[in-house]
Amino acid sequence: MSAFLGKIHYWLYNKIQIHERLIEDVMNLAKSKGYNSEIVLNESYSRFGFPVRGELESEIEHSNIHGWLQERIISVESRLAYIITELLRSNVVKKEEVAEIFYKNGVKIMKELDVNEGSPQDYFKLTFDYMLEGMPCDMVNEMIENSETIIKWKTIRDIHKSYWDEVAGDVNNFYYFRESWIHGFLSGSGYKYTRTENGINTIRKV
Repeated sequence: MSAFLGKIHYWLYNKIQIHERLIEDVMNLAKSKGYNSEIVLNESYSRFGFPVRGELESEIEHSNIHGWLQERIISVESRLAYIITELLRSNVVKKEEVAEIFYKNGVKIMKELDVNEGSPQDYFKLTFDYMLEGMPCDMVNEMIENSETIIKWKTIRDIHKSYWDEVAGDVNNFYYFRESWIHGFLSGSGYKYTRTENGINTIRKV
């Protein structure tokens, strides 16, 4: 069965699983504060589907590989937006606490990778080997500058906003959390990430 699957499918599935873990960590934070997380969790399942956590070749719909992966991305991004929005709205957690979860996740993944050097292009690629940015065919980013010391790109399609809009959330929260993840990911690399309000992103050697 797995003969029909390529590296790109495992790559996407791994990114989905990282975001499932981020949801788990946010829910664990809420639980640690005495919050009954089952209500918001079950509502997220009811509205956006359950997480899939098994081996890809056992779980995927082999007759609809692309569509199945797209559905999993929609599900995890929607649940992430819904759960975080509800917890913030209920004052269960603070934005800074959620950002810290993302930051620590980024640090952990880079530590596991044990990458000590690379070009701006290398770190750009690594960043989006782990952060969801739609399907490869979505063409979200447009390169502006690419050199030995800096890579700069513009987000030309905001594919995350619809998930946050659907739950009456603020997509700026998502970018705040993702920026924290990238800061954690790059924290020991000698590179720094910045993002402007008009969607210009930079990874620069410091």
